[in-house]
Amino acid sequence: MLKISLVLDELSADPETALELGSSWGLKYFELRGFFGERVPFFSDYQKQHLRYLLELYRAQVIALSPGLFKMPFPPPEPQRWSFTCLDIGAYQGWREAQRAVDFHLQEALPATLDYAGELGVKTVVIFGFQRAGEAPGFPPEEVLSALRAAAERAAQAGIVLALETEDGHWADSGERQAQILAAVNHPALRANWDPGNAFCAGDTPFPTGYRALKDFIQHVHFKDARIASNGQAEFATFGEIDWDGQIQALIQDGYDGFISIETHQRPKVASAKAAYDRLSALIEAQEHSKTRAK
Repeated sequence: MLKISLVLDELSADPETALELGSSWGLKYFELRGFFGERVPFFSDYQKQHLRYLLELYRAQVIALSPGLFKMPFPPPEPQRWSFTCLDIGAYQGWREAQRAVDFHLQEALPATLDYAGELGVKTVVIFGFQRAGEAPGFPPEEVLSALRAAAERAAQAGIVLALETEDGHWADSGERQAQILAAVNHPALRANWDPGNAFCAGDTPFPTGYRALKDFIQHVHFKDARIASNGQAEFATFGEIDWDGQIQALIQDGYDGFISIETHQRPKVASAKAAYDRLSALIEAQEHSKTRAK
C-alpha cells in the first residue's frame, strides 16, 4: 500500500511543531529537508540530538533526506573568454567558484548526508540534476552524467539510493528527460524522485506522458498540484490541473508501494499541508477501495 509522508518544514520550520501537528493528523513518516533555516545535513550536534528526541517522543520516522545536492549549474569545461580584462577575470572567478561548489557537494556535502542518513536509518536521499543555466532543455553534457554517476557510486557504498528530482530549469525537468538521464547513468543507486508538480511547471504533461516514460525508475514521489494562472504562468495550487486521480491509480496498479511526500510550496503552511494530506489520503483510499472491489 502507498505510504504518505510529509516534508517536515513544509508544515513548520520548528521540527517540534511540525511533528506534533503531523502526528495529530495520523502521520508518522517524514522527509527531512531542514529546520530553523538550516538544511540537512549541516545541523549542530544539539540539533541532531534534539531531533532524535522528538522523533522518539512522537513515534515518528524520517524516511528520506533532501539536502539540495546539485541544485546548481554545472560549470563548462572552460571559462567564457572576454577581450576586456575585467570581464575576463570575473568570468574566470565565477567559473572557478562553480567548480568549487560542485566539488564541495561531491566531496563534502554528499558524504556528510550519507553519514547522517546512516545515523537515522534512512535509505533514500533526494538530489537534483544540475541547473541548465540558460541552456535549452535536452540531454545534459557528459560531465553532468559523470558527476551523477560518481555520486551514485558513493551512495551505493553506503547502501543508500539517490532519488533524482524532477525540477524546472534543470536537466531533469520532465519525466522523459529524467528517464533519459537515469538510463544513461545506468546505476542501481540512482533512481527517480517523481514530482509531477515540478514537471507541470516545466511544461510537461505529468500524467500520463511523463509518468509513462519514468515509471520503471521511481524510488520516491512528491505530492503537490499545479495550474496555469491568469497571467499564463504555472503556479502551485491545492487543487490544480494535474490528473492525480489517474496518477495514484497508476502507481497502485504498477505496484509502487513506496512513499508519497507532501510538499505543498504554499502558504498558509499548516492549512495547505492539511488540505493536501486530506486530499491525498482520500485519493489513495478511493483507489485502494476500487482495487479491492475489482478482485
